[in-house]
Amino acid sequence: MLILAGCKRNDGVPGDILPRDRMEKVLWDMIQADEYSNQYLSKDSTRINVKKETIKLYGQVLQINKVSKEDFKNSFQYYLRRPDLEKKMFDTLFERARRQRTAVLPKPIAPKPKAGH
Repeated sequence: MLILAGCKRNDGVPGDILPRDRMEKVLWDMIQADEYSNQYLSKDSTRINVKKETIKLYGQVLQINKVSKEDFKNSFQYYLRRPDLEKKMFDTLFERARRQRTAVLPKPIAPKPKAGH
């Protein structure tokens, strides 16, 4: 029993799986790489192979985060098999994106009151 308990971290994720906070960081960076590809690389698709360049970006994200492709793949599959953890992770990413979007969008301008009101 002690041996089995030692194989899991405090977050309940097995030791060979990226912890949720680290997985969220890697996924966030992957999403950013994907957005860059969609917004900028795709505009130059006549000169470059967008899919190949996007895969390079993903590789750079993994390298920056010091995560192997295999560890990422195994961890991603683990979270997909755990809907409870998957939901928390994607909810966190969604909220982060919402906050970021709110921070960069201009605030709506309130209409000027009409004269006499």
